[in-house]
This record gives sequence, C-alpha cells and structure tokens, in this order.
Amino acid sequence: MSYLTHFDFSNLGAGRKGEPLPGRLVEGDPQFTTWDIAKSADGRVTAGVWEVTPGAYWSIKGESWEFCSILSGVSELVEEGQPVKRIQAGDNFIMQPGFKGIWRVIETTRKVWVQLD
Repeated sequence: MSYLTHFDFSNLGAGRKGEPLPGRLVEGDPQFTTWDIAKSADGRVTAGVWEVTPGAYWSIKGESWEFCSILSGVSELVEEGQPVKRIQAGDNFIMQPGFKGIWRVIETTRKVWVQLD
C-alpha cells in the first residue's frame, strides 16, 4: 500500500454533480462537480478536486477546517464583516470552523481541497 496520493488532473473521471443546499443560493445557477480523491480510514480527513460554475451561494463551514488551492478561474469570497477577497489560480487559503460568507464565482473556478471534520 502506498502512502502517497497523486492528483491526476488529466484522468479525474466523471465526478459527482451538485448545487447549493436549499436556502443557500444567492444568485445565478452555480453547479458543482466534485472528484473525491482520498479519505482517511476514520473519514475525518477528505481531499479532492472541486469545480463550480458562475453564480453565488452561501458557504458555511460549521465545524470543518478546509484548505483550498485554486487551480483555475476567478471568484470572490465575501466573509461576513470582512473585505471582499478575490481568489484566482495560484491562491491558497484556509476556511476555518465558523466561516460564513458568500462564494461569488466570476469565472468557473476549480480547486484542490483538503477538509478535516
């Protein structure tokens, strides 16, 4: 068994389709595609690739930590009470437990994510 997980972006497969949860849509029709790449034995740590089309929705982390690395596209994160953060390819950030804000997708955005629940 290997303890190295490689992200093969050229061979991700079909992915799992999704959309904002009920009550979280702000504008447009953002659609999600998620490729689950790795999961710890206890299910607390997950990692993958995620893509979202233009629109806006509420992003609420609850008790999760999430590290994100933007691969392509342009979005804005509008955290309650904070200045707007423009994010684009090459940007990396962590959404901590309690994060609540609007994810506004300007250009289809793709990211690598690692989440700890």
